[in-house]
Amino acid sequence: MINLELYRIFYVVAKTKNITKASKILNISQPAVSKHIKNLEEQLNTPLFIRTKKGVVLNDCGKKVFLKVKNAINILEEAEKEINEYENYNKGNIRIGISTSLMKKFLLQYIEIFHQQYPNITIDIETYPTAELIKELKSGLIDIIICKFPQERDLELEYKKLGQTKYVFISSNKYKELKNKKISINDLAKYPILFQKPDTNSRNSLDEYLKDNNIQVEPKMVIGSSSLLADFVSIGYGIGYSTELYIKELIDQKKIFKVNINPKTPKIDYGIITLKNNVIDISTSKLIEIIKLNML
Repeated sequence: MINLELYRIFYVVAKTKNITKASKILNISQPAVSKHIKNLEEQLNTPLFIRTKKGVVLNDCGKKVFLKVKNAINILEEAEKEINEYENYNKGNIRIGISTSLMKKFLLQYIEIFHQQYPNITIDIETYPTAELIKELKSGLIDIIICKFPQERDLELEYKKLGQTKYVFISSNKYKELKNKKISINDLAKYPILFQKPDTNSRNSLDEYLKDNNIQVEPKMVIGSSSLLADFVSIGYGIGYSTELYIKELIDQKKIFKVNINPKTPKIDYGIITLKNNVIDISTSKLIEIIKLNML
């Protein structure tokens, strides 16, 4: 097994060309320095220095070893410098997978706080359906996913819950007769219903909800994202199905309202997904810390 300490001592002695000077730099005794050099020479089975009255100089073999050791130490020093930069948040890159809607309605506020504190750390954002993001996570193309958790959990992944939201049906005042009254899903199905595209969490939840209640619905329109769906609902195009997390702002602005439906719609957890047993880097850990702290 390579003893790096022996090579470090060899490097300092070779640079100073003096055992006494080397011992002061290394903060160890002169006999200890001499013993370490002897151990290295015995390990390599060759002398490395020529002893003179003024000190020591490298022989031909020692010069060859020194060049290799010098390169190795330079690499280690560069690595140490880079680690210090990461630890001081002067360098870093975070790769996040998230839906466009969740980015705008949830994560953006925390990225703003993070960027103010750590402006030298870059953040890359990928926006795909959760199933596609999980593939990228497993391939190492992204570091974390922030999303609504899928119904089926993958055993290779770790799920860190940040909160919970509820699926709701939403409408504009075009269908104001639905306001402030409870309506059955059977009656609601007579209205034009807007669906999200297949294989999204919202679409899977809606399909499951309709299936559980033995309802078949032909979608009025299939829309790519929750934010677009809410926009189409707000202009009176139909009834939508989304989460309270996404549509809170539009409800506060009274552009849309929640439909009081029977039976109740399901709740869903959302949070961070990472690879199980995978070490999260310093920058990503700090962003997660900021999210959790500011959600309190």
